[in-house]
Amino acid sequence: MKYTFYRPNELNTTEFDKIISDMHDVLVRISNGYADGNELKDYLEKLIRDQKCLQSNAEMGFWGFDEPENMPSDARVMYFYTPTYIAIGMLLNTKLNYPETVKQIAGFDVALKKGLLASTGRGFQGHGYDYLDGLIKALNIFVLAKAHIFVELYPNYCQEFTRLLKESLQYCERLIKTNKTKGDWGEDYSIKLNCILQAAAPQDYLKLMSEKKDQKVYLFVYGTLMSTNRSNRAYLDDAEYLGKFTLNGYELYDLGSYPGIVEGNDKVKGELYAVSIDKLDDIDRYEGEGFLYTRKMVQILGEGNEKLNAYTYVYNKPVTGSMKINYENQPWYQGIAKAINNSNLLWYACYGSNINKERFMKYIEGCSDKTPPRDERPFIFDYPIYFSNNSPSWDYKGVAFLDINKKGKSFGKIYLITKEQFEEIKLQEGSNRNWYGKTVCLGSLDGIPVKTITKEERTSDVIPSTRYIVVIKKGIRDTYPEMTLPDIDAYLMKSYLNEYHVSVLKHLRSQAHGVSVRKIASDLNHNMSTITNIINDLIECGLIKQDGRSVASNINWNDNEAIYYTVVDKREAIDKLFL
Repeated sequence: MKYTFYRPNELNTTEFDKIISDMHDVLVRISNGYADGNELKDYLEKLIRDQKCLQSNAEMGFWGFDEPENMPSDARVMYFYTPTYIAIGMLLNTKLNYPETVKQIAGFDVALKKGLLASTGRGFQGHGYDYLDGLIKALNIFVLAKAHIFVELYPNYCQEFTRLLKESLQYCERLIKTNKTKGDWGEDYSIKLNCILQAAAPQDYLKLMSEKKDQKVYLFVYGTLMSTNRSNRAYLDDAEYLGKFTLNGYELYDLGSYPGIVEGNDKVKGELYAVSIDKLDDIDRYEGEGFLYTRKMVQILGEGNEKLNAYTYVYNKPVTGSMKINYENQPWYQGIAKAINNSNLLWYACYGSNINKERFMKYIEGCSDKTPPRDERPFIFDYPIYFSNNSPSWDYKGVAFLDINKKGKSFGKIYLITKEQFEEIKLQEGSNRNWYGKTVCLGSLDGIPVKTITKEERTSDVIPSTRYIVVIKKGIRDTYPEMTLPDIDAYLMKSYLNEYHVSVLKHLRSQAHGVSVRKIASDLNHNMSTITNIINDLIECGLIKQDGRSVASNINWNDNEAIYYTVVDKREAIDKLFL
């Protein structure tokens, strides 16, 4: 077990945060009973040697990164007290669960007593307006370490700590009971307070909940209840999704049509929901609680390193013969074991005409292996698309590329194909720097890499052909049936129209009747040549048309007196550009 605590020579909050996170991982391992006795002994002996007594009170021993007087008051909670709370959690849990190890460590009891007293220095509270947030974070550490059990078994070990912990838990209960669960900035801590009481005082919590039926609890799910699976809608449709979280100290196994977790030395990816406590009975029945699974309170870690207590379902049966799904291949989905075993697959992420499956299959037909995609799913890119080049296949107009140097949102589709098919599709698309010569890795899904292709460097924008846009629109409509046609049109228009195009459209929509080219140029203070080019683009895109009377009068499309208005069935989409 690698020793994780040290005091950096220079002030570096990123390094401080990494040390705290690593210490917390060790605490999870110790609290779950997975620490080797000899490794734990070596770790705690070093930890005790690194304890520093407070200069003003030698009875208090800390693991802060610097002397408190050298730190701003708001930094002391995080970088002076938090590592102390975690270190104390390690020591008191060792005293509870590893008594033979304690006997072998010189100075253990003295260090623990000094640390317990030191941890009471701020009353477990955060700084200023964050006092409640700080209290919750401190209690989460102590509950993980089973400090609430420790003070019952050793109430006189450090009476100040025993009194403060019990008072803090009672304070949490009062806040819930009186509905005073909001911080000074209006943030709601009710669920976090619930979870602390669920873990530390379950009987008191159940009694309190019998009086408060509207309360919610955290539920960490990792299998069939995740948002990508059908059962999520049946059981968590009215629950609040709170993001992706990780559970340390457990292993995930594929059991066929569902997964299971057991305690171990790995991590589990999942999702966190705020669930009505009344809903737990239904979910318990679905999970086979008490037979197939046990609902258990665990501590989970958010993407921003936020630590929360939440319920989850731990598998009750042996996992012998089942495939362990490593963390890097998670989250779980049905069929993941088969997919992992077939490592020759990748997800090809499409954003242009290939979002249309009929169009994409033409590329598959051009491959040596003409096997259709094994799966396909919607996929949202975190980058915008743009249109460039002059494609011979699409009337020498622009085609879609992905701008990976900007943040944005694009609607796409992913196809599960072989790596050989992907390489041959790249050649068909034009695998050189002026076309689709850059392969971009977009992470993984279900343990399988997600890749796309785009241009090496962004070049000037070119309006796409109407025929090309029609193909993309059909692909988007088939992939995202919830999107309306105006929504799809507006999304694409934002990708290929520039500010001059939009200004002309906005001007035309503000007029009661059609407007001449001359008047558009005059009103927008542009020269006629610029406006004529813009008019040509908008005609090509099917967004405006020349007034029938001016056509009947043999007025050319680019004549100063040609009158234009927006196409009627495009107006709803055009108006969305101005929102």
